[in-house]
Amino acid sequence: PLVEELLAKGYESFYKKAEAGQKAFYNEGTYHQKAVSPYAFSLKEAHKSGRVILGNAGASLVDLGDGVACLNFHSPNNSINADVVEMIYKSLAETEKNYLGLVIGNQGKNFCVGANLVLILQEAEKGNWQDIDHGIRELQQATMAMKFAKKPVVAAPFGMTLGGGAEICLHSHAIQASSETYMGLVELGVGLIPGGGGTKEMAVRAMEGILPGIQVAPDYFFAKRFEAVAMAQVSTSAEKARQLGFLRDHDRYSMNPEHIILDAKARVIDLARNFGPNLPTKVKIGGPGVRGTLELALYGMRQGHYISDYDMYLGKRLAFAMTGGDRPAGMLVDEQYLLDLERETFMSLLGEAKTLDRIRYMLAKGKPLRN
Repeated sequence: PLVEELLAKGYESFYKKAEAGQKAFYNEGTYHQKAVSPYAFSLKEAHKSGRVILGNAGASLVDLGDGVACLNFHSPNNSINADVVEMIYKSLAETEKNYLGLVIGNQGKNFCVGANLVLILQEAEKGNWQDIDHGIRELQQATMAMKFAKKPVVAAPFGMTLGGGAEICLHSHAIQASSETYMGLVELGVGLIPGGGGTKEMAVRAMEGILPGIQVAPDYFFAKRFEAVAMAQVSTSAEKARQLGFLRDHDRYSMNPEHIILDAKARVIDLARNFGPNLPTKVKIGGPGVRGTLELALYGMRQGHYISDYDMYLGKRLAFAMTGGDRPAGMLVDEQYLLDLERETFMSLLGEAKTLDRIRYMLAKGKPLRN
């Protein structure tokens, strides 16, 4: 009867757009506008109302009010491409001059599914190694610019936050996630390692877990974060992301996904009160001893048939990059040294036939190939 009533009135749907882009629903003979939470913020409506400060095809900088800006991705699937990287630089510069701080927040199905694999595969098949290397360098320097920004940067992830999307979050000063955030550094599933600073940052965080002056083997602190990357683990929630090492103790999450933009804005304002930018510091590396422990774990998994020979090879390459290569345990290095190791390993793996097979399979089937 309700459907017949609706059709008799000339309506075709239980829902329609109302004023200011809000939804209205049909009930008791007419449409009623859905109540909008005062804590919800629509980036789509912000675009329509002329609040865009600057932008390009991949991303825009939007004024959230109260001295806070928001970098909003709108590339296909919110993936990271050259336009997005360019807007990271421009947004940081604009924020430094005219705003209290920056939110990195998107709306849609997912926060960011990572880099454009189609483009990476095409460039690799053409042998455009210099272009790929340049792109990786640019992404690494963009995430480092976020980490050392002079104004607070707060990421607001939700849904799938994978690969480069997770790396963006890892380099923010704070994260204000949706409780339903599925975060992971999943590059090993396509035969690579995280190349936008993710490998480096997980190594840095492993060593941060060791208190100064405490003599303790770093193996445990590395093992937890190594496993998260080597097994391409994706969190089932924001709280699980904290357990995997993607969120830190001071990072927070919102139960209502509609609230995360304004919650992140509030976090920026809070941080801006007494904000001091991060300063470059030396990083203590794990060295060959820790790498040996990680490789032993890989050997056990291979013997138990949990991973393939190529998985084991990839894991060893990841362990080499995470633990600082052949330099001795405890040596202090710049983060750039770890970034160079990360990028060199990424580029080397991209030249492997089995890696290209994994990328093709992922693009065709939507799931990893265990070759």
